[in-house]
Amino acid sequence: MAGNPKFTVLYEKMRGKSFDIDRDIMSIGRRDGMDICIKEPGMSGHHADIIRGEKGGKFFYTLRDNNSTNGTRINNVPVKEQELKNSDLILFGSVEVLFDGIDDEDTTPSQMFGTQTHTIDLSSIDNTGTTPIQGGANLNPFAARDQEKHAKVQKVLVIGSVLLGIAVAGVALFEIWRMFSI
Repeated sequence: MAGNPKFTVLYEKMRGKSFDIDRDIMSIGRRDGMDICIKEPGMSGHHADIIRGEKGGKFFYTLRDNNSTNGTRINNVPVKEQELKNSDLILFGSVEVLFDGIDDEDTTPSQMFGTQTHTIDLSSIDNTGTTPIQGGANLNPFAARDQEKHAKVQKVLVIGSVLLGIAVAGVALFEIWRMFSI
């Protein structure tokens, strides 16, 4: 593969759209002015950066999350910063992209250049007839923790309700006993 590595969008609203990684640092997010701007609510304004480094005359790429609200995952593992490998699947909030790296023979610095800004506005896309992502709860890295908390709260509520019922029944029985013992 000659030229720049790229992100290819797998997210259904933009499937197939690609963005060249053509600078030393590129910003990714929902806000206007990002190098890669994807106007999707699941992405933060400045979600992440991709940073190009050079080692031994060859480029490598590091993805850094910018404390985004919905996080960044590489191959379904939450990350703050990680070097990318060819074919890594990246999830920016709810937007999935594929990192299409450069083959070893094409990674020399002389082959990399460019300064293009990419913006996509999804607000104009009609999404009627689309289907939600199956298993979308798995996209939330806190889903398991939230489910555990929910289960604990339910147990406490059930136990509290049972104890309250016993207390009310005890008071009622005491009043009945008191009425007949006078």
